[in-house]
Amino acid sequence: MVNAEAERHKALGNKLFAEHRYDDAIKEYSTAIIKDSTERIYYTNRALCYSKLEKYEQVVSDSRKAIDLDNTTVKAFYLLGQALIELKQHTEALSKLKTAYELARHQRVKYVNDILQALLMARKRKWDDAESARLERESELLRYVKGLVDAERAQQLAQVDVGDDEEIDEINYNSDARLVAIQTVFEHSKENLMRREIPDAYLDKISFNIMHDPVFTPDGITYERQSLIDNFAHNGYFDPISGNPCTEKDLIPNRSLREAIEDFLKDNGWAADY
Repeated sequence: MVNAEAERHKALGNKLFAEHRYDDAIKEYSTAIIKDSTERIYYTNRALCYSKLEKYEQVVSDSRKAIDLDNTTVKAFYLLGQALIELKQHTEALSKLKTAYELARHQRVKYVNDILQALLMARKRKWDDAESARLERESELLRYVKGLVDAERAQQLAQVDVGDDEEIDEINYNSDARLVAIQTVFEHSKENLMRREIPDAYLDKISFNIMHDPVFTPDGITYERQSLIDNFAHNGYFDPISGNPCTEKDLIPNRSLREAIEDFLKDNGWAADY
């Protein structure tokens, strides 16, 4: 049964949200929750306000509560995934956003493409963090190896007779050459990492973005599911490349390609920005 008083406060919260008065809207949604704590929309609406204010811990809390009340709510999983990205909890963010996508696809919500973009962002952020950690480890290793060379130089110089300029020059020459060689090896490693290409098979033939949910048409051509559904809505029910009739019920998930793309993105998170 609808709680009329709670709904009144929700309506006031919606009005305040539309006016970008997020703190005031939060107060109204909070009152609605006090009046009726079993309605998940009050929690998702408040979570959205918290998201606008970049209060991500509160977004997580409200979104989880909404999911406890209704585990089919796309909005809660979407908000939760976005907040977890900001809190650098990327693994769980990916999990929640994947759930949001599957629910959105079946419920045909209008912002499914936004969820796909959030999924790519979560993968990118996860890779960025791992890459930053790798670069820091590499820098530490470079400093350590160079330190060994300099320490050996100092040890050798300490054993040379004072005034033996020829021996001193030879030690310095050899040490400097080793330092240059070490730096070159590390620079080549960086260059190899920068040679980045995405296999053409991983790219959607409509949007040219990397795919998340690739599907076959009856003609064996693979597209991103949502791109193809959007194309059906705008241009009609046919395969964009072959021109043959095709509807959403004809689409077959390309699971092997999806797994290959996911494996690729684990090691190449930069591709999410392609």
